Amino acid sequence: MGENQKTFEEKIDSFGNILQKFGLELIQSIGEMKHTLNILTEKIDKVEKEIINIKSLKNQLQEENKFKSEILAEMGQVKSMGNILTSKLEELSSKGILTMSNKKTFENPQQILELCQEKISKKNLSLHELSQVIKEAKEDLFVLTGGHKILFELGSFERKIKPDSEFSEKEKEEFILDLLKKIKEWKKKFD
Repeated sequence: MGENQKTFEEKIDSFGNILQKFGLELIQSIGEMKHTLNILTEKIDKVEKEIINIKSLKNQLQEENKFKSEILAEMGQVKSMGNILTSKLEELSSKGILTMSNKKTFENPQQILELCQEKISKKNLSLHELSQVIKEAKEDLFVLTGGHKILFELGSFERKIKPDSEFSEKEKEEFILDLLKKIKEWKKKFD
């Protein structure tokens, strides 16, 4: 029995060592998993914060998309005006009707804006006349520049004056002052 007991004790010791090693590896694995879970939790928290930031940017994106669609619509109108104008000019030119232009030619955008400013500064302009001045300036700028951001801004002013809209004298004066202020800013952009 002595030998059997000795082998039995060796096997129990060996099993105890294996069990102890397994326990240590299990504890180590649990520690590593806990560490990995902590890292993942931190990353999830960061992702949550970024999602909140992205949601807050949603309104800004919607405004930018609205602005972009307005610009594209305005550019489409300007292009169609240019195409119509070109076809009319070609038609008149081919018929020999158009030989000289009564319209003043401009060398730079500042001249167009100067003329617009002079016309707007005149007293007692009707809303229709004011709208016409803005429209002419817009067309002249398009012909000269081929397209510019200012065309959209001029179009915004033009849209504010609708044929059926009624402005009080005070509102009309404020509108004209705002427009003149903007024209000064635009002239600086072309310096």
